[in-house]
Amino acid sequence: MKSRGRHTEMKSYEWMVTYTPQNEWVERRGILIWLSLYAGIFGGGSYLVSLYFNTLWGMFISWLIITVLKTGLHVAHAERPLKLWRMILRPKTSWISRGLIITLLFIIFGAIQLAFSYWLPGTTEEMVFKVLTGIMAFGIILYAGFIMSYVHSIPFWNSALLPALFIVWGILSGIALVMVIGLGVASIDTRAVIAADLVFLIAAIILIVLYLWTATYAEPTTKQSVRDLTRGYPVLALVIGVVLCGIIMPLAISLSSYLSGNTPTPSLAILVLAYEIVGGLAFMYSVLKVGLYRPLIPA
Repeated sequence: MKSRGRHTEMKSYEWMVTYTPQNEWVERRGILIWLSLYAGIFGGGSYLVSLYFNTLWGMFISWLIITVLKTGLHVAHAERPLKLWRMILRPKTSWISRGLIITLLFIIFGAIQLAFSYWLPGTTEEMVFKVLTGIMAFGIILYAGFIMSYVHSIPFWNSALLPALFIVWGILSGIALVMVIGLGVASIDTRAVIAADLVFLIAAIILIVLYLWTATYAEPTTKQSVRDLTRGYPVLALVIGVVLCGIIMPLAISLSSYLSGNTPTPSLAILVLAYEIVGGLAFMYSVLKVGLYRPLIPA
């Protein structure tokens, strides 16, 4: 049997005896899980940021990302899509079940909220469904972190920092989306959006450093995951995707715009959004790619 996550050959009797890479969520059909998880983070974060800046277009686009992209990818990954609804019946024991329920509630509450915001803005009903949909959007982001941190056999994912990192990256993606929308909507304070982008970029740097630093002092399997980040595709995703595209380039553009007092041009705003999407996808890929199962027989 070949190890898909690393470049070495793995014999069948080495399964779960040596460090065994997981490939269910990032190889072949597992790519759909990777994309679906990021779509949830992107859509949830975008909705929360759009809610804060009160942009209906942002809320609508965020709702579409969750309803069409995240849900569509999840259904496409299922071997029996018509029986997918059965997974909802186990919310007490399954995070997948809880995630499906939260996503379904977001879609329903979001559709009602968008209708109220368009036809009856400012009403009590609109505010109630904004709150409900916002809670579900936050839950979708947390779900991505919790479903991974609860896989106890992969120690690299067992960190409270992982859900926090997903929240920060979801917010960053949402800020970039609202920045693009704000160029055509006078009611959005673009300078406040840029300031928020700077704050969350700094938070992302701190959390990533803490996450990797604490992992180097953890158990051997976690240390091996960190070492795997320095070789092959994971190091390219980390350095080029996360550090360069996800942090350095958006930080340079936002800081320059904030210090000069100038609003970013449409092309720069779209570039920041593209950078954040690439950075988010690369971060999710890196974390999934280097996830190693703890050996059944300790070294």
